[in-house]
This record gives sequence, C-alpha cells and structure tokens, in this order.
Amino acid sequence: MDEKEQELRSQNAQPIKYATPVQRTWAWVGVAYMVILVLLSTYALAHGAYLRGIGGIMVSPALCGLGTTVILRHRQGMGRGGVFPCILISGACFFLSAWNVVRGIPVILSQL
Repeated sequence: MDEKEQELRSQNAQPIKYATPVQRTWAWVGVAYMVILVLLSTYALAHGAYLRGIGGIMVSPALCGLGTTVILRHRQGMGRGGVFPCILISGACFFLSAWNVVRGIPVILSQL
C-alpha cells in the first residue's frame, strides 16, 4: 500500500512555483502598507482622531516598489529603452519617495 500511495502522491503533486523578484518586491510593498495602516488605526483608536497630511508618506512605498521594479525588469532584459530610462525612472521614483518622507515627517511630528 505504501508504494501505491507514493505513486498517487507523485502523480498529484504540483510543481513548486517560486515568486519572481518583482512579485517579492510588491509583496514587501504590501507589508509596508499593512504596517502603516495598522499604525494609523492604532493612533486613531488611541487619540480619537486621524493623522492629517500624510499623503506623501502613503505614496512612498509604492514609489520605492516602482523604482525597484524598473531596475529588476531591466536586469531581466524585459525593460524597454535601455539604461538611461531605467536610471531616470528609478532615480525619480526614489527621489520622490525620499522627498515625500522628508516633507511628511514634520507634519506627523506636529500632530503628536
């Protein structure tokens, strides 16, 4: 019976499909948003009011994910345009992400 069970399991076994680097990047972006939303909800429950003016900080994880995706797609050979557009787009994404965080931190600190 053991041989028959092993044979059935090997026939029904699905091959393992690992996540691509781009999928992993967006999974981490999702984790970042999950943490931000939990912190915002906790703050709102503790203080009875929501934080205002945090739109820039909320956009930052998506910008980082986009910049990383551009680099990963270029390295995989699926990016279009060559190295210059890759550097331009990813650099703009990372710059805007950092700029939004720098602008958003004083807004958050003024409300605490």
